[in-house]
Amino acid sequence: MKLNIKKITTYLLFSFFLVPLQLRTTLSLATISPTATPTPTTTPLKIRPNLNLLGKIKSQIGKRGWIEKGIVTVKSDSSLTVTKEGNTYTVNTDVNTRYRRRFGGESKLSEISVNDTVNILGKWQNEEKTQILATHIRDLSIQKRHATFFGTVKTKTDITLVLTTVNRGEQTVTIISSTKLVNRKMEEITMSDIQIGHRIRVKGIWDLTSKTVTETIQIKDFSIPIQPSPTATP
Repeated sequence: MKLNIKKITTYLLFSFFLVPLQLRTTLSLATISPTATPTPTTTPLKIRPNLNLLGKIKSQIGKRGWIEKGIVTVKSDSSLTVTKEGNTYTVNTDVNTRYRRRFGGESKLSEISVNDTVNILGKWQNEEKTQILATHIRDLSIQKRHATFFGTVKTKTDITLVLTTVNRGEQTVTIISSTKLVNRKMEEITMSDIQIGHRIRVKGIWDLTSKTVTETIQIKDFSIPIQPSPTATP
């Protein structure tokens, strides 16, 4: 077999130059490649809350509370101190607190007195359940409601009448500046026109405990004007 000396020489020369070129290229790229600096990592500090304590506080504060038939021991302009079964409660009020009398009539804080029996509905303000912000206060000792009475005048003064009723016994009626006094025909009269023995009707705020009618709206005297006696037919 005849060898092609020229081709073999060319191949050897090409191989001689090619291999170093590849090595130089590889070494050059490796030299200029920047070394990556590892980014420092931080481990966040984990604070584990006391879920039992937080849950207990959350379950008490802001939770609806109820005090039934507590006794008022102290009263201020915006709060009450109430006791029940040896426990003492501070009852705070605000502009949203609603007040009711025993029979549901509207009331106000100024009507509540020490030793009154009250029902409190509101939200607890502390974990111990000793402080409450009241949303509703019902004073069971203020037994007042709107009422109408018929009866006869037993006694009278310039501003009061004692009325003898059929079913409620004697009731003391207080006349105020806004009380309207009228006769049987709904004509305006004065206090001096109403006499002992007259049959009258009274409308006002009735207190069951004290048997009084206050904030009297109207008194109607059915005994005046005096009706003429019928004349006998001849």
